[in-house]
Amino acid sequence: MEFKCIESIQRLASRRKALYAHRVIGALLLSALVVIVLLELNRHREQHYEHRLTIIKASLYYLHNASAVFFDEHGRYPISFDELRRACEDRVGKGSYYTKMYVDLTSDMTNEIPEYRELNGKGGYYYDPNSGQVRLNLTRPVEEYWPGYRGWLHDTIPSTWED
Repeated sequence: MEFKCIESIQRLASRRKALYAHRVIGALLLSALVVIVLLELNRHREQHYEHRLTIIKASLYYLHNASAVFFDEHGRYPISFDELRRACEDRVGKGSYYTKMYVDLTSDMTNEIPEYRELNGKGGYYYDPNSGQVRLNLTRPVEEYWPGYRGWLHDTIPSTWED
């Protein structure tokens, strides 16, 4: 009788161990799944930031080239982005690239593109009609606009990017 009692106690103990083992394994799998999901979300966010920065830098490049073409045709740089936009529409038709642009790092694309004659950090673009210089009017590092961003431009100041 004693022998059967010990066997049943051992069997009960092994069931408890198996239950705990299943719980631990389940918790580890759930934790791994959470980590994988968080890493994937972070990767997706970084790709979004990189894509957006590429578009913004391309916008600066195209604005600079368009103002240079305007200079070649008129002997002066456009007085404003509106004049540049009208000239581009005359050249390539309605729906020009400059009808909608990102004006800062936190907003969506818009057709209301603020332009300033001094770098004041208010967003939009800085434009000097005397030199045709175009810059983003953002005077703080990118990581301050996008906390957590650690990409290739995270510590640069957008107003210093070359056009």
